[in-house]
Amino acid sequence: MKPGDNPNWFANGPLTRFNTENDNAALLSERLRHPDSLLIPLWRGDPLVTGSETNRAVGFLSAAAANEFPANATIVALGQKDGRTYFAIDASTDDETSEQAPFADIGEYMPLRMAAGVVSRDDLAIIGHAHWLLDWHQKHPFCAVCGEPTKIQSGGAKRTCPSCTAEHFPRSNPVAIVLAVHKGACLLGRGPHFPPGFLSALAGFVEAGETPEEAAKRELFEEAGVTLTDVRYQFSQPWPFSASLMMGFIADTTARDLTLDTNEIEEARWVDLSEIKALLNGEKRDDIFLPPKFTIARQLLERWAG
Repeated sequence: MKPGDNPNWFANGPLTRFNTENDNAALLSERLRHPDSLLIPLWRGDPLVTGSETNRAVGFLSAAAANEFPANATIVALGQKDGRTYFAIDASTDDETSEQAPFADIGEYMPLRMAAGVVSRDDLAIIGHAHWLLDWHQKHPFCAVCGEPTKIQSGGAKRTCPSCTAEHFPRSNPVAIVLAVHKGACLLGRGPHFPPGFLSALAGFVEAGETPEEAAKRELFEEAGVTLTDVRYQFSQPWPFSASLMMGFIADTTARDLTLDTNEIEEARWVDLSEIKALLNGEKRDDIFLPPKFTIARQLLERWAG
């Protein structure tokens, strides 16, 4: 693997995105009616997945299927590939108690984390983008400047306020995630919301006026009492579950002493390189479970382990 390669799931999207600086309304309206265009529905954030248990695929529909959804359903343009335009639609209804998901008879609406383990990485990047955009539109219907309702523009790439003309764009929340290492061992931990033994690299949001490297040092000291040196950026990952941009680092530490913030960290330990390699090679243990392959934490471990 070359040092500059990005091995992370949800990254390396295969679609060419539309230029949001241009008014693409007419083009996108025409492409939505084109017989070659594709539509992926998401039901409460979960994409439609078809196929058998051993051969799963994202349930792309013909764009004409948009007529089968409510007229006010949010539709966003994702990009183009091989002359085809890809769209996503929010299949959820206004009635939160309804369980009648459109087109559920041809597949299942699978949680994105589960889909990450069964669909291709190209398709995962597409549905991750779709989840990100539709979730943002659902949560930001009003103008942050004047409070008035906003409208979708540029195929869903932004919202505009008819009242004060403010433009609003989807945001990425920057996160520094760090694999701290010290003389042949790495530091792994878990928060209270994870089950015992499910260990990962430590992470935290970048605060205002802070670089990612500064955030890495602050978070590791606050959460584990560890002082970092030589913080080395590795790669990034768009993480759609909380609209985050995960920036991965490997960093040295001055010592292995730990002082845990028990509100944030339930368990942390130093794990030797030999143990990490064995776990990455499939060894099963009851006390350590590494993050799944689609996480940036797992990719940091893979890179450190060589």
